[in-house]
Amino acid sequence: MPDAHVARKTPVHRRARSRRMPRPRRSSRLTADEMVERLRSPGMWPDKVRSVGVIETHLSWVFLTSRFAWKMKKAVRHAGSDLRTLGARERDCRREFALNRRLAPKVYLAVVPITLDRAGVLAVKGSGRVIDWLVQMRRLPASRMLDRVLAAHAVSTEDLRSVVATLAAFYRAQPRLAIDGAQYQRDLGSLIDANERDLCDPALQQDVAAVALLCDSQREALAQLRPCLDRRAFEGRIVEGHGDLRPEHVCLVKPIQIIDCLTLSKALRTVDCADEIAFLALECERLGASRASRTLLREWRQASGDHPEAALVHFYQSLRAAVRARLAALHLREKAYRGSPRWIERTRCYLRLARAHLGRCRRLLDARAELPV
Repeated sequence: MPDAHVARKTPVHRRARSRRMPRPRRSSRLTADEMVERLRSPGMWPDKVRSVGVIETHLSWVFLTSRFAWKMKKAVRHAGSDLRTLGARERDCRREFALNRRLAPKVYLAVVPITLDRAGVLAVKGSGRVIDWLVQMRRLPASRMLDRVLAAHAVSTEDLRSVVATLAAFYRAQPRLAIDGAQYQRDLGSLIDANERDLCDPALQQDVAAVALLCDSQREALAQLRPCLDRRAFEGRIVEGHGDLRPEHVCLVKPIQIIDCLTLSKALRTVDCADEIAFLALECERLGASRASRTLLREWRQASGDHPEAALVHFYQSLRAAVRARLAALHLREKAYRGSPRWIERTRCYLRLARAHLGRCRRLLDARAELPV
């Protein structure tokens, strides 16, 4: 009978289920704050340390042990970067590792997992479930970073010669990009537009008329430099470079190591090699090392055989100073920095440099225009 059949089967079915192995308990979950707190413990790290330093940035946490720095990306979306998934953070770590190995192969060592086992034990390079990723880097001597050496008035011509020789070899090794002068000029124009748009935001507390005048003058200079930029592109001078070549990213060890390239955007890493050198020289000037700035540019010409027009170099320096002014001023949108004297003065400093170098650029362009044909 159907009912009797069901009556007999039901208890058998239940007994069979009761004999199954229990499902494994789901692994414990950690919040970001809990994970950071555990990673502060010296016992977490494979290099047997007594203490762990921690640095927090907008996009990452950096854990400092005796010999290494370990960078963990935050699960955030910020400035065109969406790192809210584990896969996105792994890809970002691997991209940072690969790009920075180009100029700092002795610093960027590996991409390693953070794991969590069923017992809730967190480990670096453990055997549990991967819950996040770290970029492992060898620590560099802080006293040999170029900004520190400049501050100590201890930089030598040989130091700067080694920097430009490293960069010249790097640029020569880069594959030629499929970009023409017109596209590169549009990209530079877009930077000017972005600077004007953000710096004219009332929240950033800038002189809007002065910003607009600066940007209009940069556009005029860009138009006058069109033949020069066309030639630079034709000669293959536009490369996928570092993208953020500042003194604090240059370590004067042997061989020279240059860290922390711009990883978020290939477009922003696509630069004229003379533009990157001009930016590094500009940053030396801002730090009060004008002599080092001039030496860098002179040594670059000798090491690379590249002799960009002086007007173009000053244009690049004016544009990069305006970009840095914009980035400094954007801090004023954040609650923690609103009205901050540090970022207000940093913005003003960069805008002064932008106007000074644009003035030199325009004088050179005007003098060139007055020459007899």
